[in-house]
Amino acid sequence: MTPAGGPPGLDARLALTLRAIDHTARRLGDSFPHVTEEGRWKTLAGSDGPRWTGTTWRHGNWTAGFWVGCLWLASQWSGDARYADAARLWAERLAGREHDDRTHDLGFLFYPSHAVGDLLGHDGALSARALVAARTLLSRFVETGGYLQAWGPRGDPEWVGTSTIDTMMNLPLLWWASRKTGDGRYAAAAAAHAATTRRHFFRPDGSTYHLVVYGRTPGAVSRKTTFQGHAPESAWARGQAWAIAGFAIAYRETGAGQFLAAADAAAHYFTRRLPADRVPYWDFDDPAIPDAPRDSSAAAIAADGLLELSAVHPSPARARRYRDEAASLLEALAAHCQNRAPEEIDGVLLHGCYSRPHREGVDSALIWGDYFYLRSLGRVPAAGRPVLPG
Repeated sequence: MTPAGGPPGLDARLALTLRAIDHTARRLGDSFPHVTEEGRWKTLAGSDGPRWTGTTWRHGNWTAGFWVGCLWLASQWSGDARYADAARLWAERLAGREHDDRTHDLGFLFYPSHAVGDLLGHDGALSARALVAARTLLSRFVETGGYLQAWGPRGDPEWVGTSTIDTMMNLPLLWWASRKTGDGRYAAAAAAHAATTRRHFFRPDGSTYHLVVYGRTPGAVSRKTTFQGHAPESAWARGQAWAIAGFAIAYRETGAGQFLAAADAAAHYFTRRLPADRVPYWDFDDPAIPDAPRDSSAAAIAADGLLELSAVHPSPARARRYRDEAASLLEALAAHCQNRAPEEIDGVLLHGCYSRPHREGVDSALIWGDYFYLRSLGRVPAAGRPVLPG
């Protein structure tokens, strides 16, 4: 990763971000940006759901909601209605996926694309479709284990025990649905999943596993491993960032001390393992460091989580520290990873790493990295700027 010079100011960062979004919008057909290859977006159809391909389970398009979310956030920041119009158009292209009961990623698909639009005042079909998605996600809750099944067809014996740290960031859809409808079942399932994840995903040092497979007996764990990290016992950076943000939100929604403690532990581990330039390696334990790939998306997610944690933390000292840590991450991203030639290279944030083990999206722009970067910038208080919803 080559440093790009000093970081641009907040207004310059937002201007570059909007230019990148405009460039992407001009180049896309009907498919959604996913990750870049050689500087150009690899796109996926909104209808591309998870499925078997031979003997391999494909996760399909789990990232489409982040592009719509970028458009909603751009509309809020810029005040330009054309971004909101575009967001509605792209949200419609997800119609039908709200019934997809083969994945936990309904939160990733419908929270940024539909619930965020609803929170920004664009109601109607958005909230109706997101509520259907929330009901479908709720149907994946395994009562006997207290968790949401991550992968595979709902209730399938081969997949029913799967749970990932990523699922913590699918929970906001359930909490939103609970507030929207007054139905406590959504919030109860989200809180139960968070509690189960807290018990089984954390190591003593505050790092987290990516994948836990639960056994058939309630409370039993078959194995703890990784699908995306370097090794079963390594610390996958993006997973650690999901934990920070996910447990900060869980604490905001419930006020439960166990979730605050989990967010604190995840944040402490992440920030103390950062390299000098503050852009995390894709896995903190990759033996190839310092020549290992970075993951700018992990930094963007962590910044968003730290800002969330700073807003709700009962300790003023820790709240200030988390705000400072988030600002430091955003400065590092602006200096080293923000795309300064958005008409020539696709994406807002460069130097992301989707999946090093699968050689996909390594040293690339990643649409979720773009979303969480814009979302984090929008949460930084600035005179005359609207504060974006959580």
